[in-house]
Amino acid sequence: MKLTNIGIVAATALAVIAGATGCSKAATEDHSVHAIATSPATSATAAPIRTAEASKQAPAPAVADVDCGPVTDAGGGTRTVIAVGTPAGRVGCTEAINVATTYATTVSNTDTQTIDGWQCSAQPDPATPSSCTKDGLIIGLRAS
Repeated sequence: MKLTNIGIVAATALAVIAGATGCSKAATEDHSVHAIATSPATSATAAPIRTAEASKQAPAPAVADVDCGPVTDAGGGTRTVIAVGTPAGRVGCTEAINVATTYATTVSNTDTQTIDGWQCSAQPDPATPSSCTKDGLIIGLRAS
């Protein structure tokens, strides 16, 4: 009789566990998968494990240069305005054209000017003889 009572208690316990976990399996089937699936260690809401490798910042992806078009300088020459891709990003072509036009058409006794916060100056590079910089962004004025 005691053996029968233990069997009934065990079957009842499995039925209660099955009901609590939403199991549709009969009390006589294997329920061990539920213990694994509902374990807090394997829960989908568990916080991810962070390692020193995972917390390192990846370098910013390279941003390509953009040809924004030509401007005419004070001497009548043409320069190509390039929005240079940098780790800080890339200036928009509208701003690049506006700054480059003002810089290229202003007659000055110096090669350095500040235009709308951009520091513009002549460069020793024959391919890009002038450039303007601001907050890590670069506008290149290439000889055409």
